[in-house]
Amino acid sequence: MMLAVLPAQSFANDACKETNPDKFFELINAAVQAYIPALDRNGVPLLSENDLFVQKSQHYFAEYRKYEPVSITMERFAAVTENNLTALENFESKITVIGPDCSLINLYRSRLVGAFDASFDEIMELIALGIRTNNESIIEFASSQLTPKPLSFPEVIEILENDLALNEDVIVRMMPDYLRAQFIASEKVPLNSMSEMALLAFSAMGGMIDSNVAEVYIFIPQKQGGLPVDQETILLTSDANVYEISGFDYQTAAAVLSRIGIRPSVVSLSEVKTRRGGYCQMDMAGQWMQVVKGKKVRMCPFSELVRQMLKDKSFYDIVDYQFQSVVFDAISRILEES
Repeated sequence: MMLAVLPAQSFANDACKETNPDKFFELINAAVQAYIPALDRNGVPLLSENDLFVQKSQHYFAEYRKYEPVSITMERFAAVTENNLTALENFESKITVIGPDCSLINLYRSRLVGAFDASFDEIMELIALGIRTNNESIIEFASSQLTPKPLSFPEVIEILENDLALNEDVIVRMMPDYLRAQFIASEKVPLNSMSEMALLAFSAMGGMIDSNVAEVYIFIPQKQGGLPVDQETILLTSDANVYEISGFDYQTAAAVLSRIGIRPSVVSLSEVKTRRGGYCQMDMAGQWMQVVKGKKVRMCPFSELVRQMLKDKSFYDIVDYQFQSVVFDAISRILEES
């Protein structure tokens, strides 16, 4: 019979404290009567695999009855089971594993049992631990039995800004097969899409956004010619906050934001005008140039000028306004209400 998951309250204020390791090693090193299954004359067990497991569990439950229950950290669980996933199978009635937010997790057939909420960072850390120790039980538990706690919009932005801080192997293990096939064309996750893939995994695991942000406007150049490769992308939210994100895969990000309940609007620009900070436009060849005091220069600080244009509300003067007036009028209302 499957063991019930113990609530954290059962260990009161000591829920996050690992039992003295001496007690744990005393338990797993105890000399007890080994379970010997009944066999027929050919050495084949008389019981079915399931009945055999139940009988074996009952045997060791009785053998270890006098020993105190112990709780161990997830790290100790990973270390003990690293080379043998069933190393703790005989002690499952006596061992709980300390999980996210001090949740106490039971073991059943060498698997971590229960469903809990956890921060997205904790989930990624557990999957990374499972990968380091080649422990599928931890990876499966973290990716399928933990639900990410809601993220605020600034936390979403923080993830989008930190491609280099993310672990590709962790992200791949978090994502369902159908999403990997849909969004990852090659065997590796593109570096500039790492954070977007992390948020995609977050949404696939049931993650939600706790934010008043209902819509995001993403400003991109119609063409990249003449612009810095590493330029930042400007985002304006429906609550009038402006963000700058480098290495931004806006196409994937738009799909991900839509999945987590934020409507994306991509605003494509062929020119950028400000009241006092400068003016950029594309020439006939699709190359960006800056106009400074009437002179044309083959370079353009695109993101800086977009930010200034929003501050000046000077987008009414650009040619793109004629084709996207509904979008720019909505942007104007957001800026006026801020």
